[in-house]
Amino acid sequence: MEQVRKLIFTRKPGLEENDIINTEKLLGAKFPNKFRELVKLVNHAEIDEWILYPIKDNKRIAKTFDDIIRNNKELDFRNMKERFIFIGEDGTGDLIGYKINNEGNMEETVYYLNHESQEVTLLFNDIEEMIKTLLKNK
Repeated sequence: MEQVRKLIFTRKPGLEENDIINTEKLLGAKFPNKFRELVKLVNHAEIDEWILYPIKDNKRIAKTFDDIIRNNKELDFRNMKERFIFIGEDGTGDLIGYKINNEGNMEETVYYLNHESQEVTLLFNDIEEMIKTLLKNK
């Protein structure tokens, strides 16, 4: 993920493990390994048009107020067949996120949610592929 981090223009600092664990407890699911690695390097990254929600950072509370927990609590997708944690948005209302499996872990696969149709489609195999695909020519 160190190489992938170099593709991201955002220069915000990463997180400590305890901030990630606290967020996982509040969300009720564990993040995929590659996402965990990414947020340890950079929190609240911008990847092309996608802005990842920050994870609350106890060292930077004011800058991480609009965090992943708050954003997921505001969403109402009770009619969805599967459970997701959304990790970012594109500014138009469309979201990207992870599906939660039966063990309570978020899968590595990144999904796209069209906010108008509520249709969910597979977007990338993992966050690393997403970053490389969207930022390799920038």
